[in-house]
Amino acid sequence: MLLSILFLCVFSANSYSQSNSPESLINSGLADIYNLKFDNAVKTFKEVQRQYPNDIKGYFYESLVYFYSAMGSRSESEFEKYMNTSEKVIDIADNLIDDNENNFDAIYYKGQSHSYRSLILLTLNKNLLSAASNGNDGYRILSDVIKRKPDYYDAYMGLGLYKIFLGLVPEKFKWLLSIIGFDGDIKEGVNLLKTAAQNGKFTKIDSKIALALFTLQEREEKDESMVKTMETICAQYPESPMFKMMHAGALQLVGRTEESLPLLEDALRLNKFSMQNEVNKGANGLLGNVYFKRNDYANAIKYLEEHLKYVHPEDRYNISVYNLAVAYEMSGNREKALEKYRAVRKDFINERDGETEKMFYRFAQDRIKNPMNRLDSILTLGLNLRESNKLSEAVNFYENVLASDILDVYKSDDDKARLYYEAALTYNVNGQADLAQDYFSRIINLKPKTENWYVPFSYFELGKIYARKSDWQKAHQMFEKISEFDEFEMKQSLEMRLKNFREKY
Repeated sequence: MLLSILFLCVFSANSYSQSNSPESLINSGLADIYNLKFDNAVKTFKEVQRQYPNDIKGYFYESLVYFYSAMGSRSESEFEKYMNTSEKVIDIADNLIDDNENNFDAIYYKGQSHSYRSLILLTLNKNLLSAASNGNDGYRILSDVIKRKPDYYDAYMGLGLYKIFLGLVPEKFKWLLSIIGFDGDIKEGVNLLKTAAQNGKFTKIDSKIALALFTLQEREEKDESMVKTMETICAQYPESPMFKMMHAGALQLVGRTEESLPLLEDALRLNKFSMQNEVNKGANGLLGNVYFKRNDYANAIKYLEEHLKYVHPEDRYNISVYNLAVAYEMSGNREKALEKYRAVRKDFINERDGETEKMFYRFAQDRIKNPMNRLDSILTLGLNLRESNKLSEAVNFYENVLASDILDVYKSDDDKARLYYEAALTYNVNGQADLAQDYFSRIINLKPKTENWYVPFSYFELGKIYARKSDWQKAHQMFEKISEFDEFEMKQSLEMRLKNFREKY
């Protein structure tokens, strides 16, 4: 979940004065969190507790340090520390509310504590029912704050994230909503985040990042709002390795892969404080992606190997292991590739582990049995061109491939679907919607046996194309076709993308 890094920024404060307000101290401590100077942040928040023992903020933000530490490291001791300190925050809040039922700080931070407890229980594969219960409490309390005090703008962020998250819940997990007791609404959630980004006291940066993350467009729309947001925040906080990584990740999402390289090198250079393993893991993984997209497999291997030194057994790392194996195989080292294919994670908690993780496990099992063939290599090279924004080269590449004898050799519907889909995506990103439509239309008439997910995904792509042509009847027909497919890989991901797209059209 990307929510675990939504709140990371910059600054440092090592001296205190009795004249400092709790707000100025909190902002200094938050800046230390954002700059990954967790020890300094704890000192700052303890100083708030010393100077202002009846102000709940000092206790809440100290607990937040342990929240980030536990989320990043998956350390059991850090998790317990967070759970204990957040329980203390809730107890303090209850006492303050008993004294004054209109103490909105106490009410808000109680709601936030329940929200973070819900998130960490889900993310670290802890008690799902307890996560749902805390989520129910957090949602209810934050809603009450906004209802009773509409100008308490920080509460808008937490509630906005809830609204979006619940609005994106796939059909498979609708039962969870019945436990939480609330429904989602993506548009309302986005509006709540915008309010917090404009008016929040402590949540402006957090809300801006959340907005960028949750308003990502489909790739062909060439949306760069997340890039611009991270560019602005990085300029404001140039010493934050986490923000450097987030900026680099945003650039890679829009195909500006090469531009991410200096940011990632800076992130590693600045990695001197807390969460060093996590920064090493993230930056090296993204660097491996840069070189993979360059088809520079020697350097891709170097950085992906380094990345994997820092993964936790429960991390979702199969795509990294698989790409590392492919890099070895594209380099001609089949034995090393086999070693990596066999290293993919195979222990899944079905309700909490991602579809991508399971999909790449299946891919790896197939690669163990069947070495990469000519079509596999072609699709890897074409994908790298498209994902590096070398669109003219990618289009020429696919035109030459499609004009060749490749489908005389690889003639199954699975092979045709793979090639047509990658070519169609490339045409679509390059603004050639009619050509994309042609090849997506070919896919929906195929019957692939193994890669059957290409068919519902192609209906989705066709629906988007018709929607942008304002042919709403045809667009809805395409979208409705997706529901005719009972089970296919990446179904939940497609459902979320469809919900998100329909909200905007």
